[in-house]
Order: sequence, then structure tokens, then C-alpha cells
Amino acid sequence: MIAKKNFKSEQELGAASTEIKNIIENITKEYGEGVITTLGESKLKAQKTLSTGSLLLDQAIGTSGYVCGKIVEIFGLESSGKSTLALHAVSECQKSGKKAAYIDLENGLDIKYVRNIGVKIEDLIIAYPSSGEEGFEIISKLIKGGIDLIIVDSVSNLIPRSQLEANLEKHKIGNPETTTGGMALNFDADLRIKLKRKDKIEKNNELIGIEVEARIVKNKLAAPGKIANLEIIFAQGIQKEREIIDLATELNVIQKSGTWYSYEEKKLGQGKENVTEYLLENPELYQEIEKIIIETINNHQGYAD
Repeated sequence: MIAKKNFKSEQELGAASTEIKNIIENITKEYGEGVITTLGESKLKAQKTLSTGSLLLDQAIGTSGYVCGKIVEIFGLESSGKSTLALHAVSECQKSGKKAAYIDLENGLDIKYVRNIGVKIEDLIIAYPSSGEEGFEIISKLIKGGIDLIIVDSVSNLIPRSQLEANLEKHKIGNPETTTGGMALNFDADLRIKLKRKDKIEKNNELIGIEVEARIVKNKLAAPGKIANLEIIFAQGIQKEREIIDLATELNVIQKSGTWYSYEEKKLGQGKENVTEYLLENPELYQEIEKIIIETINNHQGYAD
């Protein structure tokens, strides 16, 4: 026995579309634009992203970077690179012609380091709220004012006015890797990145940076659990010229034979440090390799720009 399929006529389908359109129009009239739509026309269809400033981390997140309009939490022990990642996000935001604000609750920004990362300090809004309530009020005004990226460094210092007036100590966390904000921040964050300091980076027996493991512990928009091993140089932050070497080798854009690296039969140098210097001295070559890598990753993951 073959069951008959229940096909709807074009007239019935048209009536359904009109009905859906009317529902959306009525709810929009009451609650305003953007509150309701169809999935095919929703923001999920084409998500705008902001690079993290690290090609490796962009790849690990799986969406080419931070998805705009979402909450991102970066946490980890002291000196694990949290502020560095935040500043790279500011730099990438400014490169795209958008506005960023930094809620500095730790008063720990080094202007020289901020500049070296690529932040235009004259265009970066800095706020120093005196309490948690004031901080949230400023954040609300910044959002209403059209600021595209807001960094809060750090959430643990958003202390309620009542505690400050009572001269109580700042929040103390029993486990330094446990984030503040209770369950609300963990739940509301669309992306959570845990940073863990792994090793030192030395050049000619001199300490120049640290290796950091960035683990994607929560990701509502792509697969979680992926890891990016970042290299943070003390004077400059994340150098794409350094990390692109490993990524390009993995994707076979750059070939490695022993300790020698080559690109399209052209020798780049022996050892990662020398190849990094070569790419820094030849920005056009770096940009060419970077473009190939980004196109390869985008084609593989299929996410929207």
C-alpha cells in the first residue's frame, strides 16, 4: 500500500505566507522593529564577525572570530593574556571603521603596549566607573550611543556600591579559575574562552613572551572544545606573522622540510624566528599568504562574513 502525500496547493501556501506576514506585522507594531521575523530573514542567516586578532583563535572559535551582538567571556589566571586579547579585539574593531570603548576597572593599561598592539588610543573611549552600578549605567549609555564594541576589564571589579560604602574587601575567589558573576554570566555568554599560561618564549636566551592555551569551553554558534595555542610577545601582543607559520604549514600553504620553511619553492628561512623576521620585512608576502589561509578556512567552515 502506498500512502498518498498531502500536497498543499499554491493557493494554500500563499494564504499561509500571508498569515505569517500579518502575525509578524502585528507583533512588530506593538513591540518595535527587529523583535520578530522568520528564520530565513533572521540575523542567524548572515552573522557579522570581528577577528580576535589571532588567526589560530579565529579558526578554533569556528566563526572566523567573535560574532557581533554576542557576549564573550575571556577568563583565566593572572597574566594569562586576557587584557591582550581584549585589546586585540579593540584594534580589529577600529580597523573595520567601528567604535570601541574600554571599561577599565583595573587601571592597568600600558599606553605603549596598547599602541604596539595597534589600538588608536585617540579613538578609544576609556571609562573608570566608581561602582558596579555606575559601570552598568555607562555601558547602557554606550550601547544607546552606538558603540560597537564594549570591553569590561574585569567583571570581578564591578563591585556594588553597597559593598564599597561598607568598606568591604573586593570579591575574593576561592578558585582563581572560577569566573565571577555567578551563574548569570556563564549562562548568558555566547562564547567562553579559558586562557592558560603554558610556557615561555625565548630568543637568544632572553625571555620575550609566553605561550598560552586558549580553550573554547562554551560556544553557542559552533563546536566547543577546540584549542588554539597562542604566542603572546611582551612588546607587541599576538604576532600574526608568527602564528601564521604554523597554520600555513598545517594547511600546506607553507612547506616545511626539517627546520627549513618554503613557499612556492621560495626559501623563507631556517627556524620559526627567522621566518617570522622575513615575513615582518616582507609584508606583501605575508598578506598574500594570509589571504590564502583565510579563504581556505572560510571555504572549509562555510561561515558568513
